Amino acid sequence: MRKYEVLRAVVILQAVCMVVLTVVVVVKVWPGNDRQPDKRPQTNVGSEGENANPSKPGQTPVVGSPGQTDQRRIIAKVGSEEITVADLEEELHKQYGEAVLRTLMVHKAIDLEAEAAELSVSAEEQNRELEKMVEGYDSETRFYEVMKEQLGMTKEQVLEDLRYRLLLEKIVTSSINVSDEEVDRYIADHPEDFEPRMQLHLQWIKTETLKEANAVLAQLTDGEDFAMLARTYSIDSFTADSGGDLGLIDSNDPFYNLEMLDTASRLQVAEMAGPIEVDGGYAVIRLIERQMTTNLTGRKLHDSVRKQLALERAKSLTEMEVELLNKYDAVKTE
Repeated sequence: MRKYEVLRAVVILQAVCMVVLTVVVVVKVWPGNDRQPDKRPQTNVGSEGENANPSKPGQTPVVGSPGQTDQRRIIAKVGSEEITVADLEEELHKQYGEAVLRTLMVHKAIDLEAEAAELSVSAEEQNRELEKMVEGYDSETRFYEVMKEQLGMTKEQVLEDLRYRLLLEKIVTSSINVSDEEVDRYIADHPEDFEPRMQLHLQWIKTETLKEANAVLAQLTDGEDFAMLARTYSIDSFTADSGGDLGLIDSNDPFYNLEMLDTASRLQVAEMAGPIEVDGGYAVIRLIERQMTTNLTGRKLHDSVRKQLALERAKSLTEMEVELLNKYDAVKTE
């Protein structure tokens, strides 16, 4: 597996926690976050001290509290049953609260350790890693679009998550030395890692059955628009809305069906092929463009290999997270 593929997988995995955090924040203001305040008369406390808007046990009643109004707001109905903001927040907290809290605690621990060790991430380092992450996409803009569409992450969140990962990598490799001789030897022993790569820009339409795939292919042969059919028939929720666009893919990317990539590598630009049996169904594909990319050279290549070798010798990032949480006495207070 090539380094840029590993990086892409790591970023996606680390992004999940940030997505959940975003969802929890959005819930606070969705839906109806732009509604005007309720202007209906508020009920005062009765003569017997009973509040028309009782609070939960143990809480001080607050008449007409905006927080209460928000929590009770109905955001969905199923038959006669209603789902409120409070219901949704409670379920999100039960399912994802622990993961989100751990991510926040890890980030705080990384900040403390980086400050103590006087470690930081420069703009150049961040941009260099970003270039690797963007390699599998048409452009940097497209990369951020995919992060937003598939993971719900803004550009700022992607960059912040990247900064924390780079800081953690510096922390975990701070005591590991890799000599110039070791770097040169690795480059000489692994020339295949540094050869130019072919990348394929593909669209696909994924269906559940072979019959459906053949029907789609027949419509395409009759001149129907590929993107429109992808939006209509594709069962791949990640790409259907974008017309089945998979972006740029390495011709031997192990994350994709190898038969599909082998078929795509033999296509002419704008040519279609299929049906091809893939995981969970069948695919019809179309080649949009073919590109040849070059790898790092010179100092950038040596720095990249040095970092890779250091990370291979170091403890895992997950182990380092646990160690930092213990070092800084990270505990939940509730």
